[in-house]
Amino acid sequence: MALTPAQATYFGFPGTLLFALLLLSALALFAYTVSRRVQLLLLGAGDRENRLERPLARLWHVVEYGFLQRKMFRDAYAGLYHALIFSGFLVLLLRTLMLVFEGLFPGAALPFLPAGFWEGYLLVKDAVLVTTFVGVVLALLRRHVARKERLDPSFDADLILCLIGFLMVTDLAAGAAKMALDAKAAAAGASGVAAAAGAASAHAALATNALWEPLTSSLSKQISSLSFSSLQSIYFGSWWAHLVAILVFANYLPFAKHFHVITALPNLFFAKLDSPGKMVTFDIEKAAEAERFGVSRAEDFTWKQKLDMFTCTECGRCREVCPTHLTGKPLSPKGFMVDLRNALYTDADALIDVDAGRGDGSAEVALAARTPLIGGWIDEETIWACTTCRYCEHACPVGITYVDKITDLRRHLVLERSEFPKEAQTAFNGMERQGNPWNFAASDRDAWTKDLPFPVLTMAEAADAKLAGGIEVLFWVGCAGSYEERGKRVSRSLAKLLHEAGVTYAILGKEETCTGDAARRLGNEYLFQTLAQQNVERMKGYGVTKIVTNCPHCFNTLANEYPDFGGRFEVMHGTELVARLVAEGRIRLVHGAPMSLSFHDPCYLGRHNGVYDAPRELLNAIPGVSIRELPNSRENGMCCGAGGGRMWLDETIGTRVNQARFAEIEANGTDAVGVSCPFCMVMLGNAKAEMAGTTEAFDVLELAARALPVHPG
Repeated sequence: MALTPAQATYFGFPGTLLFALLLLSALALFAYTVSRRVQLLLLGAGDRENRLERPLARLWHVVEYGFLQRKMFRDAYAGLYHALIFSGFLVLLLRTLMLVFEGLFPGAALPFLPAGFWEGYLLVKDAVLVTTFVGVVLALLRRHVARKERLDPSFDADLILCLIGFLMVTDLAAGAAKMALDAKAAAAGASGVAAAAGAASAHAALATNALWEPLTSSLSKQISSLSFSSLQSIYFGSWWAHLVAILVFANYLPFAKHFHVITALPNLFFAKLDSPGKMVTFDIEKAAEAERFGVSRAEDFTWKQKLDMFTCTECGRCREVCPTHLTGKPLSPKGFMVDLRNALYTDADALIDVDAGRGDGSAEVALAARTPLIGGWIDEETIWACTTCRYCEHACPVGITYVDKITDLRRHLVLERSEFPKEAQTAFNGMERQGNPWNFAASDRDAWTKDLPFPVLTMAEAADAKLAGGIEVLFWVGCAGSYEERGKRVSRSLAKLLHEAGVTYAILGKEETCTGDAARRLGNEYLFQTLAQQNVERMKGYGVTKIVTNCPHCFNTLANEYPDFGGRFEVMHGTELVARLVAEGRIRLVHGAPMSLSFHDPCYLGRHNGVYDAPRELLNAIPGVSIRELPNSRENGMCCGAGGGRMWLDETIGTRVNQARFAEIEANGTDAVGVSCPFCMVMLGNAKAEMAGTTEAFDVLELAARALPVHPG
């Protein structure tokens, strides 16, 4: 392809060489910086999960949350401007390649484009220049006019947004100037009789440009009266400014929070695909041999956990929903992640040099004197504040996890330093000695069955009576269901419902012990694994295949974490099984009175395991009950404050989480609130007493049992 006059004037050997040198230098610097980030990523512990299994599911995860940006639109305004900017990046990537190719090979076009593609692309490109610029303006307005609490002032964010806007302006200016230059050169190149034909040809070209590049063509007409040299200056200046800005932008990204432009899609691809409620199991014996438990240094996190740190956009969506932050605790998921990243970046050079065995020993000295991660970058109060409700993870648009990092820090404090809140010791002792965190006698574990009008068999009794093969399901009662007063009422309710349906079930009775959920989430992995192995061996010994439990914490642990210890069971929550029995006609719910009801979604049933419908289906089957949804419900439900072992710890900072949730329930103006978790029952009941509230909490299974037919005798 012949050079246009504009190109011939500019793209001589010196200009092409200068651009090639600049491009190579920028790429080399980018490669070096990214290689240092990769080295930092690969330091420390290896990942404990297979991040390459189920590749098609991973690709769809990238499409759903990366390209379609499903989570971004939970905030419609932010979703709109982010989608406009993101689509601009996708569309203008090809335009950037074209400009780079033009700089290296003047007058040539990209060789891999199919015939007829370019015209359609130019039309889309012209539209995207506008929409991306609009997205930038909307983003700046959100930051500086309609500000949200979650967005902190950020020079970095403003710089990047202005740079993106600058790229749109320079792209448009370069395109318009080039179009005007080509038209002016075509018209000037004709003489005599050919002048009219040359002018006609130029006008035809402009008409075609107006069709495929309406915005660029419109601007080109506005500047077409300028001199040839002025148009050249606009074109050359805009072209250089645009590409230099892109190279600066690319090299700035690894040092800024906008590194997520590069890392977000990989982070989504390597995301955890298992149940979000499952914590990763590590080899406790190998950890003991290495004399290292959990994480005490930033570099000891796995590569995926560090990729999370690189990917944090500081959008604050996690902070906006975190119950601990909202109630005045020191934990802010956003601040926590930024502090971890800063701890990693601050010592990055020394860490890499020590790992590579380079240097004169100064790196080792620097690392020995650095700020500690726990107690320095991260306060211990922050580590213990988390309820592991996972609302932060649900809100994060780029797939960052927080709970795993907090529990890794807790593991170090508990197992290596023996430093933890004193109340946790009581719970640990109870689980270890009596099989429950309340420290009640293990011999009383099945005492709740004595008030029932029918016998409840234990698995041992069923085995002695040679009925074990006929047991349909094991009723895992749990510690709360065995000892806590309201919990025992719910256990009796579920037993009545199963008896009514003719389900053959049994309990472990005195052989049942705590699943270890609270021990694991408070960092005592050794105690958890001891309890898990003991429980799995006992259930496998009885040939258990199906389990029902009313405790979401037991449900999550049995279903998602016990398989690591050989315990692969079909686990149902009580509301799931009873709702199914009602739907099958095996249970009839006939008694009821008018009652308006809020429903509080337990975190470990909902966000951890996706069970939202079963409790509502069961409530809707009870005569007279009408549900009025809370403002924050289902995936957006607020935690009661008991998760992550917080049930056993004092809450002395800020507002109590259970009181904040109960205030929302009271404001909903219903007669009662339904729950499906014994911990939620305790926390909301306590809040009612503390706040002199009026909304009574009922377990869904309690209400269902009340609605059963009354049988004579």
